[in-house]
Amino acid sequence: MRQHLRVALPPLSQLVRDSILPFVQVDTQGGVARAGLVSLAELGGQSGSEPVYAILHPDDAIVANTTLPPVSARHLDAAVSASIEPMTLSDIDELCVAHGPRAQDGTVTVAWTARRPLEDAWALLVAVGVNVVAFIPHALAIPDTDPQPDRPLELPAGPRWLAPLPAWSLARSAARPPSTRSHWRRPLYWVAAAVVVWVVGLNVYAARLGHQVEALQHDMRLAVMQAFPQVQVVIDPVRQAQHQRDALRRLQGDAVDDDFVPLALAAASVLDFSERRVRALHYTQGVLTLTLAEGYAPPANEAALAQSASVRQLKLEREDSQPHVWRVQRQAPGESRGAQP
Repeated sequence: MRQHLRVALPPLSQLVRDSILPFVQVDTQGGVARAGLVSLAELGGQSGSEPVYAILHPDDAIVANTTLPPVSARHLDAAVSASIEPMTLSDIDELCVAHGPRAQDGTVTVAWTARRPLEDAWALLVAVGVNVVAFIPHALAIPDTDPQPDRPLELPAGPRWLAPLPAWSLARSAARPPSTRSHWRRPLYWVAAAVVVWVVGLNVYAARLGHQVEALQHDMRLAVMQAFPQVQVVIDPVRQAQHQRDALRRLQGDAVDDDFVPLALAAASVLDFSERRVRALHYTQGVLTLTLAEGYAPPANEAALAQSASVRQLKLEREDSQPHVWRVQRQAPGESRGAQP
């Protein structure tokens, strides 16, 4: 048995938010954990999500036994309604009818109450936050040997409050009112489940990427050490490989990503006549532009100058409109041209 609350209701037509209700909290051993009086409005805040068994007033529900022939489970409800219809004073559609299982001798315990008052009371209980799991007719909530079966449940709590309750009740699903809590519970469960799946999937994907990164780093370190045997320790494979590549290019006189310094040194060795005559120097997109001061002595043989530059894989150009402006850049593969006068 799980811990739960048993609340004795007044006549359903008299139930309001300010109604004072006697209650008993039944522990897992079937004993009284606590008991007291509480208003309906306060009951919702005190009970929280704890299951509440609402015990109907003796005048609100009728309990009877009827005998039925063997019928299938899906036809049992219809058979019960047909058997009690002669015993009721109201239209069967205006009643909420519930029943227990059919015994071997065909006996079925049946209970019914007016549908509208029950639905209104249930809606009120849900509105104040009470988690009603069952509406139990008074006759089924007290011991079979109770000496005063028509007396409502009252405090102090005693054996009358602790009788075993049936597994069925008048809280039929068809009469259940909409609940904000129940309305949002399932979507929230799905959202939580989706988040859990997403987080697990993300962790699996991150772990897979981590293994791939480790394998890639290992392969990169191995490739650097194979390409540059002089490198004994590889910490940053990409940067160390770039440094080694640039060092090889400088040794071979080739351009590196930033060719300004090598190009300037090569130009100085060719344009020796410009020494101490450079007024401005500009480098952009592989082209070094030198603006020489007025009055410099130009080379006597520009063809020889172009030939000297070509040996160093340089191309020289001199502006026609500004003879003191020279441009130096690397030759394209297969290109061999002299200076442009």
